[in-house]
Amino acid sequence: MRRDAKRKTLDVRSSIAPVEMPGLDSHLCFALYAASNHMTRLFVPFLQKLGVTYPQYLVLVVLWERGPQGVGDLASLLRMDFGTLSPMLKRLESKGLVTRRRQATDERRVLVDLTPKGVALRKRTEQMLGEFYCFLNMPLEELFDLKDRLRHFVDSAGPKEAKTTLVRLPTRAP
Repeated sequence: MRRDAKRKTLDVRSSIAPVEMPGLDSHLCFALYAASNHMTRLFVPFLQKLGVTYPQYLVLVVLWERGPQGVGDLASLLRMDFGTLSPMLKRLESKGLVTRRRQATDERRVLVDLTPKGVALRKRTEQMLGEFYCFLNMPLEELFDLKDRLRHFVDSAGPKEAKTTLVRLPTRAP
């Protein structure tokens, strides 16, 4: 039976016609990569005024929008792994923008919350976003349409198993 399965796989692969390699500017992956890099480079000067990096800003946006969050919830929402998120949260805490504390009911769960300084940063950010949208010099309708189309792409493209949320790893006992 293994040989039959192997033969079917080989037959399917051999029946696929070769495709001419598209040029760099014809690759969707490159267009998304270039757009992401360009947007980040445009946004960085605005974020420097706030004293945060782009990923730190995204953490703050989640907390402003949803209130206190577990580290695992933040990782899932931001599509980040714990190894990236944990040091970032430590830096945000050292800047006085967030606190991290173990939940009383479940000490394995670390809750991240805004400090008064983190809450106050939201007002400055709202003003900065207005300036940033003017700086982009594009109609807001086009920007919102682009955002919606990208969100649809992320939600729809690829196999379903690739879209699973991050798995929470067991923590070591203190």
